[in-house]
Amino acid sequence: MLRKTLFALGICFALSGCETLSGSTGDKFSPTALRQNIKIGVSTPDDIRAIYGRPDYVVDGPNGPDYWAYDVDDTTNSMIQKAVSFIPVYGAGEAARQVGDDRDLSIYFQNNRVTSYSLSNSRPK
Repeated sequence: MLRKTLFALGICFALSGCETLSGSTGDKFSPTALRQNIKIGVSTPDDIRAIYGRPDYVVDGPNGPDYWAYDVDDTTNSMIQKAVSFIPVYGAGEAARQVGDDRDLSIYFQNNRVTSYSLSNSRPK
C-alpha cells in the first residue's frame, strides 16, 4: 500500500515537473491569461492557434473560421487525474474529480478577428 502511494506521488511530481519544463508559467486558460492573450477585434485565428494550439472543434465560414472550441481539461489534466486516482487515501477520489472538472473555451470569429470568447465549466465544483 505504501509503495502504491509513493509511486502515485512520484508520478504526480514527475508530471508537474514536465509541465514546468515545457515552459508553462501557469494556466493559460485562466480568466487573467485569457484577457491577456485574446484581444477582441485584434486577435486572429493564427494568434489563437499559436497560444492554444489546434482547436478541438471548428466551424468554418466563407471568410475563415466562425467558431473554435477547446476542451481544456480533457487534454491537459487527464494524466494527472489518472495518477491521482491511484492514491489509496480517503478523499483522493474527490481530488481526482476536481482535477478532472471539464472546462470549455469557446471563441467566436468574424472576418478573421475574435469577436467574443467564453470559458465555461461543464461540471461545477
